[in-house]
Amino acid sequence: MAKITYLKEGEDNKSQLIIDSVQVDSSNYGIDSKIHAIQWNGSKGEIEYNDGTPNKEITDISSLDLETKHATEKKANSDAAAKVVSDAEAKYTYVEKRVLAYPTMKNQIDDIYHNGIEGWRKTIKAVKDKYPK
Repeated sequence: MAKITYLKEGEDNKSQLIIDSVQVDSSNYGIDSKIHAIQWNGSKGEIEYNDGTPNKEITDISSLDLETKHATEKKANSDAAAKVVSDAEAKYTYVEKRVLAYPTMKNQIDDIYHNGIEGWRKTIKAVKDKYPK
């Protein structure tokens, strides 16, 4: 399970949420405004309140659903980044796609050394077949 730290501080109630060493935007997580801090080490933790409620030791954090929300947010960010790359690659010509796909000259020479000219041709042909004229 994830390690989670949440802290709301200051007069402006600015908060920090860190999940597995990654700081995330806590406004997307719907944390109760009465919570001042959360410490979770993966198997147990504590919730501190700012309204006089006594601190609460916890052995289950699933009711806050932070890990699921974090995984969903990470996937959405990853999907958005992949789309940006995909959209950019879609604009490339076959020549640009081939240039990016070919092994470096160093690796091509190494391929020839280890696999001979025919092995090298096979590698190059695979790229040409993938990105035809």
